[in-house]
Amino acid sequence: MTALEWLESLQGSGIRPGLARMRAILRALGSPHRAYQAIIVAGTNGKGSTCSTLASILDAAGYRTGLYTSPHLVDIHERWMIGHAPVSEESLVDAIGILRRASRKAGIKPTYFEALTLIAFVIFQRESCEIAVLEVGMGGRLDATNVVRPIASLITPIGLDHTEYLGNTIRKIAREKAGVIHRGAIVLTSNHDPAVLSVLRRRAAAFGCPFLEVRSDGTEHPVLRGDFQRENAALAIHAAEELKPQLPKITRAAIRRGVAATRWRGRLERTVIAGKEIWVDGVHNAHAANAVAPFIARSIMKPRLLVFGIMSDKDVTDVATLLFPLFDEIITTEPYPPRSKAAVELAAMARSMNVKARAVREPRAAIRAALASGARAIFVGGSLYLAGAAVEFLDETRKR
Repeated sequence: MTALEWLESLQGSGIRPGLARMRAILRALGSPHRAYQAIIVAGTNGKGSTCSTLASILDAAGYRTGLYTSPHLVDIHERWMIGHAPVSEESLVDAIGILRRASRKAGIKPTYFEALTLIAFVIFQRESCEIAVLEVGMGGRLDATNVVRPIASLITPIGLDHTEYLGNTIRKIAREKAGVIHRGAIVLTSNHDPAVLSVLRRRAAAFGCPFLEVRSDGTEHPVLRGDFQRENAALAIHAAEELKPQLPKITRAAIRRGVAATRWRGRLERTVIAGKEIWVDGVHNAHAANAVAPFIARSIMKPRLLVFGIMSDKDVTDVATLLFPLFDEIITTEPYPPRSKAAVELAAMARSMNVKARAVREPRAAIRAALASGARAIFVGGSLYLAGAAVEFLDETRKR
């Protein structure tokens, strides 16, 4: 079995919250996660773009920076970045080999996400990174990333998501995400909800951590589109400013260069093909849909067509209610069967809202149908799996 085949064999391992397996395998690895400083980012939405912006700032400041995010859109190598480049095939294969040996030594088989995280720790050590920016996968307290002792803990806006694991109230979810706050960390959050803030503030106070509420003042001018991206940029910028005493190479000029160089694909990403404006965004839960909907209404021309597919375990009705009425036509699809909500059911839901709809199960066929329609603007969203399929298809289309 090749290195990548071994990694893919872990795909069916499911979600098993807890840190005992991680800690045991890390001991067998020689604790690579202690070889560099770390920043951890939790939250419901905006984690990836916040991580990407902060990593770009650190890179611009001259620090060798590792960035670990999930999921990937097109290629698995995207999950591990050194500077602005995905990890090489050679480095990834070497890291998987090291992990396999440590896993055997520890007598523990990691879950898929645990393995991805352990690979990040190994790669960043072997690549001589000075600092790593880590995106939490789910929750925080028991997430595989939460074995580090961060110099900064960032928490993006929190909404109801993964309630079967994290709890069914905002306070319960906030408590899980507050688990990334550790003694010695600077804590920054862009949350506005008083219930969330009280939970985060209490955890920070218990560990004697400085606690900052970040508000966007509109001056950050992020490269990424949308008001919510301005807040994500503000969170990354304020974190960089607060870290200057520990990371003295950070300057105002480095912050400006880093923000300008930020790239985060599949998040309100715009392209033009055959005279049609095409937008791609994950928008995979109600919290994200609520943030993106005003941008669609204000900034995307009519007539608009939505290509929509979503996982069945997401808050499908809430997302559909927020998005569907904004469009003149909807093509529903299934980005990741059998986990996707059935396209025919989504189309029926759209028609019940008096929106014209048809089902095209295969994502590429759905996007081709959208391009052949009379719509001036096309929005592809509902799932990061669909965003990834769209990015790959559109890249190929532009190269022809």
